[in-house]
Amino acid sequence: MKNIFLIIAVTLFVFGSQSCKKPPLPIVDDTTTDTTGTGGSEVKVSPYVGTWNYTNIDLKNGILNVMGNDVGTFTGKGSEIVGKVVITEKPNRYTTEVAFTANIDAVFGGQSQAQTAPVNKQTSAGTWVETNGKITLTDDGGKSIAVLSSTSSKIVFSGSFTTQIPVQFFTIDATSDVEFTITK
Repeated sequence: MKNIFLIIAVTLFVFGSQSCKKPPLPIVDDTTTDTTGTGGSEVKVSPYVGTWNYTNIDLKNGILNVMGNDVGTFTGKGSEIVGKVVITEKPNRYTTEVAFTANIDAVFGGQSQAQTAPVNKQTSAGTWVETNGKITLTDDGGKSIAVLSSTSSKIVFSGSFTTQIPVQFFTIDATSDVEFTITK
């Protein structure tokens, strides 16, 4: 009878000690490394994240229009450029603001004329994604922004330019393609 109690006691002990064991913890594969020497982990951040400055604005294929009639063409360049693009991650957003002076070389009836027009601060925002090392921008209205080239230090994208130039008794509407260059 002592043997039966001993066998029952050992069995209860074994079952009791097994049921108190916690399940094994999952293995976490931490592939980040500490490159700072401070015990922290390196987090991979897109090279596009950060603040970018407008460095060049080219106006191309410009049309001058007065009261619905095309009256000339123009090309131009931006000067006195003040603006930046801020790209953030998680969420992947961008915001932009830029103001500049448009230096326009206009052609009216075969005559060339230089004009300047201030372009007040323009702002926009949207989302971005990085695919195969290239950035794609989409504004908050769902319109895709044409990115012509992108590297970790320079992005060139295009859009449209519209301004009004007051001339004595009427206003000239100026529209063109525009190519923006931003650098980090």
